[in-house]
Amino acid sequence: MIVSLKYSSALTIITVVHVIAVPAAAVTFTDVTSSAGINHVQSTPEANAGLPGSTFMTGGVAAGDFDNDGLTDLLFTRFGDTDILYRNLGNGTFDPLTTAAGFTTATNTNGVVSGDIDNDGDLDLYMTGGVQSTRNYLYINNGSGVFTDAGAANPASQMNGAPRNGQGASFADYDNDGYLDLITSDWGTAAVNSQSRLFRNLGATNPGMFEDTTVFAGIDTYRTEVSRRFAPRFVDLDRDGHMDLTMVSDFVTSQLFWNNGDGTFTDGTLAANVGTDYNGMGTTFADYDGDGDLDWFITNITEAPEHPGGFGGWNRLYRNEGDRTFTDVTQEAGVRDSRWSWGTSFFDADNDADFDLIATNGYNGAGWIDDRTFFWQNDAGVYTDVSDLSGITDTGQGRGLAHLDYDNDGDIDIVVINNEDAPILYENVGGNSLDYLRIHTEGTASNRDGIGAFITVTPDLTQPDDIIVWEIDGGSSFLSQNEHTAHFGLGANADPVDLVTIEWTSGIVQYLYDVAVNQTLTVLEAAPLAGDLDGDGFVGINDLNIVLSNWNQTTPPGVPILGDPSADGFVGIDDLNTVLGNWNQGAPPTATVPEPTGIALLGVSGLALYGRRLYP
Repeated sequence: MIVSLKYSSALTIITVVHVIAVPAAAVTFTDVTSSAGINHVQSTPEANAGLPGSTFMTGGVAAGDFDNDGLTDLLFTRFGDTDILYRNLGNGTFDPLTTAAGFTTATNTNGVVSGDIDNDGDLDLYMTGGVQSTRNYLYINNGSGVFTDAGAANPASQMNGAPRNGQGASFADYDNDGYLDLITSDWGTAAVNSQSRLFRNLGATNPGMFEDTTVFAGIDTYRTEVSRRFAPRFVDLDRDGHMDLTMVSDFVTSQLFWNNGDGTFTDGTLAANVGTDYNGMGTTFADYDGDGDLDWFITNITEAPEHPGGFGGWNRLYRNEGDRTFTDVTQEAGVRDSRWSWGTSFFDADNDADFDLIATNGYNGAGWIDDRTFFWQNDAGVYTDVSDLSGITDTGQGRGLAHLDYDNDGDIDIVVINNEDAPILYENVGGNSLDYLRIHTEGTASNRDGIGAFITVTPDLTQPDDIIVWEIDGGSSFLSQNEHTAHFGLGANADPVDLVTIEWTSGIVQYLYDVAVNQTLTVLEAAPLAGDLDGDGFVGINDLNIVLSNWNQTTPPGVPILGDPSADGFVGIDDLNTVLGNWNQGAPPTATVPEPTGIALLGVSGLALYGRRLYP
């Protein structure tokens, strides 16, 4: 049974709708790579001849709408060849573009992320240089999916002549100035230590130009003399409004940096009970247990008989305890062993309102021969390997991975990058048998992509603890990036979602009510109007009735539709004063705007006095 709250202009109506629970249909993934027109290889043995063995650590992809046509495209980095943009044609196929997209020179690119660095309405690109490269690449989008190399003049290129093993990168606005900043990673060696750098976007003074703030910010702190960083990710783990920084790294060098809110970070790795992975490679975050905060999964090398001890160490799933500490729940969650894994992602494959998990695989060394990609299904926080049942049977040299809805059918598809081979595009078949909601964020005061926005979906306000959360991220997994759009599986729930809350990095909190399901909704960041409890853009009689009908009730803190604009968890005089103090503000939804009648105001006055008397 679902109880939903509906509001009229005069009173609150509680509508009871009986819904028969529908179990999730079996989800299968079908390899549609060839029919979709994806036909390149990441690299070849000939292109890698004579290079260090770390060429086996390469292969990335970014999913994003690069030409602003509403369809998610794919950008693949390549080693010893031109990068390639597959433009989504909307009919299940892609158009492969190299020169036409601005990629005219063979490079050794590796990690890739996208973000609107100049807030001009399109996705720009950043790629790290792979093995023996001497620079990274910042590409500016002209608005139609054609890119121009920003060149060495931009410090983000890191053109310093020193060879590197560039790995992943991540975008986010770590200083909350409305522009995307950048973190890069590098697998250091004894000869040349990690060239991982933090770059601050100069923002309004010079949008898209970066300055190196690594030393000032305090992230030039490492756990060993040589740091081998693979997968950086900005993520607000303590929900204080500042993007923290995680670094998944090889040889026991993973780190967690807390954002101090003043442009600096503090290494909190050991105090948080993380960093125990022996050889961390891939990284992903989601609320796997449904308690409202983001948990952390890291792929790692499984122990093998040929290589016992510190060479392996198993995966890690850290449960967020909400107090800047984590608990290792890998064993009980069932995700300890996935062989030699790399890219990984949480996503809801079957739209059943929890987050499943996937990880690529591959090394082809002694003890790890022809391992397949792992796909686990979430059942109340415990995972079951359903790879074979789901049709995920590839045994290539999987590296990067991204999730996206490339065919706009309401379920999440997967792309896997294989080292020295063709990628695989898996179409999700059956995942959309249950309902969903997709949200695309567009910042105004925040960065335009809304990266860092924290979205909470409350399907039923009578069950306020049953929530689904997601943070829009600017770089995911190993060398790769998921689509920016947030995808929420809702189970069998055709009713509108009662409440969607978006906490933007600007500090603006935006509420959406009675949101229709089975759609992709673009939300433009807008400051809320104080006292507008029903979200219609006007403070009037509807909002007054919401306060009166919930008077003296406790509510989940900060849910205006329940009469609590003061966010103190109680409907009382502060909330009433907010409505009356902003009366008639905004754009009236009708030509006739009723004023509070004398009788209504008398009743309000009595309630106000009553409220003051009981709750001074």
